Amino acid sequence: MLHSSLKRRAFLRGLAFGVPVAIGLPVLERFLNANGEAFADGTELPRRFGIFFWGNGRGMDASRWNPAATGTTWELSPQLEPLAAYKQYLNVVSGTKVKLSNSPQGHHRGSVALLSGRDFITQPANGAPYRSTFAGPSIDQTIAAVTGAMTPFKSLELGISSKVVKGEGTTLQFISHNGPDSGNQQEYDPVKLFDRIFAAGGGTGPAVDPELVKKAAEMKASVLDSVLADLNALEARVGARDKARLQQHAENIRAIEKRLGGGTNVSAECMNPTRPGALGTNPKGEPFEERVLAMSKVLSLALACDLTRVFSIQFSGSAANPVFHPIGISGGNHDITHQAAAGQENVDKSTIWTMKQFGVFLGALESAVEGDSNLLKQSAIMATSDTSDGAAHSVDDYPIVIAGSAGGFFKNPGVHYRSNGENSSIALLSLVRSMGLQVTEYGADGGRVTASATAIEA
Repeated sequence: MLHSSLKRRAFLRGLAFGVPVAIGLPVLERFLNANGEAFADGTELPRRFGIFFWGNGRGMDASRWNPAATGTTWELSPQLEPLAAYKQYLNVVSGTKVKLSNSPQGHHRGSVALLSGRDFITQPANGAPYRSTFAGPSIDQTIAAVTGAMTPFKSLELGISSKVVKGEGTTLQFISHNGPDSGNQQEYDPVKLFDRIFAAGGGTGPAVDPELVKKAAEMKASVLDSVLADLNALEARVGARDKARLQQHAENIRAIEKRLGGGTNVSAECMNPTRPGALGTNPKGEPFEERVLAMSKVLSLALACDLTRVFSIQFSGSAANPVFHPIGISGGNHDITHQAAAGQENVDKSTIWTMKQFGVFLGALESAVEGDSNLLKQSAIMATSDTSDGAAHSVDDYPIVIAGSAGGFFKNPGVHYRSNGENSSIALLSLVRSMGLQVTEYGADGGRVTASATAIEA
């Protein structure tokens, strides 16, 4: 039950047939100052950092990605058009280059540069075309090393397409790295992600006993039902707006349960999933859009409850061959990028569709109210790839868009900054600083910078 003095780090707690459950609270008005823009003790609302990564670049024609105008008068390019609803939150950085001196190999080079700002470590190929690993932590783990101490989860790693290259070292397999040969496995099943967040005290307690979970499922128990007593007690102690926010929070959790469990209550598979295809099977291929929608809801809930402040989403892997069947493409994504002009129409079509999926995540964050703000305003999410032009493995004129204002650090409405060949790491330094890390440089060797992308900073 809740303590008599409600803390902003509070959970609704209960037991589902002996299974401990803790559901984090969103930011309530009673936690905030009179203006609703900070906590009552003066502490700023938390900022969140995320990565949205897709493999194989944006195609040969840079004008399909880069806006024609710069500064405040820019308009969305064809490939960015799916993000129209969130344009005010977007800052576009174009014209930068990867300047790593020791890491020239194809997709490996761009991945490690845009995710860590430093060279990779070449490893024995062992029969593979090439093999490498990150020389240091990726940017999300640099940030999580500081913010992770404040939340139950240091970071969350999500994956949409499970088709990744596994034989060329960790560089192409993971986008989140702690250091050499230490990648953080992305979760592809939203059911498992949901279970990690809520079961056993939000990751702070013991693993859930499968037999107890099975019993709870057989009795049609719900995660939410197990904490209703705590929720009702809290609603009696807060104002009308906080009560409405708590009710919406409960509805969001119930909606996720229904979606993932496939029924009114959480199923045994939902609480302790062991199967692929929790979202249903599709004879044409992976359930991309269904997975994006489910993951976006679970992730926004985790961020709203301050269970984590750092996340990464690997939409598709470097050099990988997911087949984007929802838009009528039958060939693997990596393969079509190497079909030169003949495949570029499909590359363009794929990039536009990928940005549409990115928009689903942005919409979930924008709709999550936090004080007088929302999660998207409080976040900074870098969307980028492992190349600019996949056919040439080019690392010039890199596709980088930063969504969210990071609590006012980035310009809103956003701008298009056209660099004249600056190091791509300038965007990384801005992102690290946006999360409150007091650093004067970022990266190493050819990726090291001491100046950030100041044109997009407020």
